[in-house]
Amino acid sequence: MGINNSTVEKTGETAAGFQGSGKATGFENVKNIIADKLHNAAGALSEKVAVHDPQCGMAQYGKQASEWLDHSAEYIRQFDYEQTDAKMREYVRQSPGRSLLIAGAVGLIIGAILRRR
Repeated sequence: MGINNSTVEKTGETAAGFQGSGKATGFENVKNIIADKLHNAAGALSEKVAVHDPQCGMAQYGKQASEWLDHSAEYIRQFDYEQTDAKMREYVRQSPGRSLLIAGAVGLIIGAILRRR
C-alpha cells in the first residue's frame, strides 16, 4: 500500500536502538545539555575577560571562574550514574543506621525550607 520496505527497516532499527535505554538516554541528554551550557558560559566569561587588562584582579578571577566552569562541564560529561548508584547502595548496606540519620536530616532541612515558602 505504498509503504517502502527500507522505511520500515529504518523505523525498526531506530525503535530497537531506543528499547531499554529510555532512562539512560534521557539522563545522558540532560548531562550533555548541562555540560554544554556550562561550557558556553565559560566561553562567554573568557571572552569578557579577554577584553580587560590581564593584570587586573577581576580579569584573573574571571579567568579562574571560566576554568572552573570548564572543569565542571567535563566532570558532568564523565559522571556515571550507574557507578554512583552502586556506590550509594553499597554505602547504605554497610551502614544503614547512618544512612537513615542522613536521610532524616535532609528531610527535616527540606521540610523546613518548604514550610517557610
